[in-house]
Order: sequence, then C-alpha cells, then structure tokens
Amino acid sequence: MASPTAERLDLGADRLRGGLRWFVSVPVRRETYRRLGYLLLAFPLGLAYFVFLVVGLSVGISLTILVVGLPMLAIVLGVTLLAAQFERWLVTLLLPVEIDSSRRLEGDRRRDQALDLLTDLRTWTPFVYLPSVFVLGLVSFVVLTTGLSTALAMLLVPLYYDQPGLYVGVVTDRAPEFHQTVYLAWNQLLVGFEAVLTVGYWEITTLPQAIVVAGSGLLLGLLTLHALNGLAWLFGRYAKILLEGGYDVTALIDSS
Repeated sequence: MASPTAERLDLGADRLRGGLRWFVSVPVRRETYRRLGYLLLAFPLGLAYFVFLVVGLSVGISLTILVVGLPMLAIVLGVTLLAAQFERWLVTLLLPVEIDSSRRLEGDRRRDQALDLLTDLRTWTPFVYLPSVFVLGLVSFVVLTTGLSTALAMLLVPLYYDQPGLYVGVVTDRAPEFHQTVYLAWNQLLVGFEAVLTVGYWEITTLPQAIVVAGSGLLLGLLTLHALNGLAWLFGRYAKILLEGGYDVTALIDSS
C-alpha cells in the first residue's frame, strides 16, 4: 500500500501533467479557433456598431426639435435591438455562451407595450454592449497581430538563420533606454534613485541560437493563444450579463 505522501506526490504529478497537456494542446482545440473567429469578427462588427450608434444618436438627438428626429431615434433603437439579437446568436455559436432572449412586451395596448419597452433596462444595455465590441475587437486585433506574427517569425528563424543581417530584438541606430526614477524626501534632503534598462538585440549566427529563438516563439504563440482564449471567455460572460433576457425583435414585430 502506497503511503499518503506518495499518493499526494502522484496526484501532484498527474495534475502537473494535465496542466502541461492543457497548456500545450491549445492550438489543436476546436474552441480556440471558434473564439479566434469571434475576436476577428469583433473588430469590423464593433466598428460598424460604433459608427452607426454615434451617427444615428447624434443626428437623431439633434433633430428632436423637428418631427423627423423621433422616428430616426426609433429606427436607431430598432436596429440596435436587432444587432443585439445578432450578437446573442453569434456569441452562442462561437464562444459558446448560452444567452436567452425570452423577453416579451407586457400590456394589451401599443401604448402600454411602448412604455414597457422604453422603461425596461434590457432595452438600453445594448447601447453599452455594442460599442464595447469595438474595444474588444481593437484589443484582440493588436494582440493577435503582434503576438502571433512575432511568434511565427521566431518559429521560422531556423529556416533562414544563416542569412546575413538577421537580428532579433529592437533594431535601431541606438539601443532604446527606459529610465525609472524614484525620489524620496527626508527632512530637507531629496534622495533620488535612477535605474536604466537598455533593450538591445543580438545576431543569430548558429543553429542552437536559432532553436532557442524558435522555442521562445513557440512559447510566445501558446501564451498569445491562451491570452486570446481568456479574453474571449471574459467577454462571453460580459455579453451574458448585458444581453441575457433581451428582446427577440421578430417576436416584437409579430406582436405589433
């Protein structure tokens, strides 16, 4: 019979192997590419949402003193609810997070239904959520392009490391410097401490150096994929909070 200490060590080793397997297998998991698909779509969709809301609301509000302003705002509201319904479907399909849209208008008369629509918080949460899709898309685009492109370039270094003029790092006429300064006041004395960090580069001239760079690129790629997965997971929960229990636009049209 194994001792409790040996059982704990075996359990810890199994957890370590499981965690390592989970970390390394991120490129071959299906949900990784579904989440990447949503993050890639978030940038153009979020830009379209942002531009539509800014233009529609600014024009509609400025024209409220005229008769045409209120119908324009009503159109903006309808399109926003329709876009929120599309986002619920897209999030459920790609992230995936189940988001219900079971809200129905209350009241028998159109006036009561319109009042219920305008006073419900779920009518207005899409006006917060849709512009935030643009922020998500922008952040995801920056992380994806910088992280994965850099990782891919580093992975390919062993294929052309023997080419002249190959450098890794920030290549400039002068190495960048970061200055961190701390000042402490004591009585009438001012004591300062400054640390200078210089970021340089090195030239790849041997195969072992190229393999080290490629290994670093593989690690960077895995970390980038995990970061994007985490970002998509967080945004899926955020979408559920703001879009859960929203309106089904087709049901609203049928009820009217």
